Amino acid sequence: MADDEYGSYICPVSAIQNILTGKWKLSILWILSKNTLRFNELQRLLPDVSRGVLTQQLKELEHNKMVHREVYKEVPPKVEYSLTEIGESFIPVMTSIAEWGVAYLKELSNCDMTICIASKFNCPKCYEILLSADSKQD
Repeated sequence: MADDEYGSYICPVSAIQNILTGKWKLSILWILSKNTLRFNELQRLLPDVSRGVLTQQLKELEHNKMVHREVYKEVPPKVEYSLTEIGESFIPVMTSIAEWGVAYLKELSNCDMTICIASKFNCPKCYEILLSADSKQD
């Protein structure tokens, strides 16, 4: 986005909504908040995202100054992704979202989140709970 595009937003919520639009962006930011990673490492941690979608969402996050892409001049080429200073400043927001998610899932089910916390929130049970909650709302 050009600087004048940011000025066209009515409120800060619209701006952040535009930056975070994309199914995998919060997951990408959460993972990068823990480590600097290469593309293939990120893809291994997000097995349900296609290579093209991951590439596009990383480009958008880089464009929005949330992610830094470091290219090393070596053969084969090495590229690493990390959070920028702006991206790092978003970590407390993501932590709050995760805490809210834990409370939400506890309220929604009998799950005490033990499995989720132990597996760093990659628990299939929680995905099943969320899917069943979505189908009940339809």
